[in-house]
Amino acid sequence: MNLSELIRGRRSIRKYLDKDIPREVLDEILQDALWAPSGTNRQNWDVYVVEGKKKDKLLESIIVASDIVKPKLEKMFPEKIVNITMTFLRTLGGAPALLLVYMPRSTFEIRLDMSSLEKYQTEYDRYNNSLSAAALIQNILLLAQEKGLGACWLTAPKNAEDRINEEMGLTDKELVSVITIGYPDQNPPVPPRKGEKIHWVS
Repeated sequence: MNLSELIRGRRSIRKYLDKDIPREVLDEILQDALWAPSGTNRQNWDVYVVEGKKKDKLLESIIVASDIVKPKLEKMFPEKIVNITMTFLRTLGGAPALLLVYMPRSTFEIRLDMSSLEKYQTEYDRYNNSLSAAALIQNILLLAQEKGLGACWLTAPKNAEDRINEEMGLTDKELVSVITIGYPDQNPPVPPRKGEKIHWVS
């Protein structure tokens, strides 16, 4: 499968087989993913692989996050989609492993009267680190697809980040995303692309 096919064939998987991922397979995915580009090559990311009882414990915090995000979902989607999403957030689709992607925690203050340059310079570290982590995450998703695995990139757990960080024993890092990963037990339909997103300027 070539890269274009991998990109176009990847889907967010929300239901997984009851089957563990061999550690060597998961390690190979992550070792390759770490070759993602990063701002000024700082590679300011950490990936925590969570399985077993620790994964079950983290699910308790993610369920809290799902309750927080539900009202927003209800404003955006029909009831059927909300119910499917809530079921996934409360079970994580039975995924055998979670990947928690972190970046360094940074502190800054943004004011409404700041110019674009001032704002960029103020939040540079977080901006840089978050873009870098996103590139790493995309690598993970595509490499999982190549290995016959499925994955789903979750941002909802950010709503319970304090609980998750406490459970993980982390105080100096910011959670970027939680990724479920495992062997897929579904074949989601192709989602339509939304509108014209490419603009040629000359």
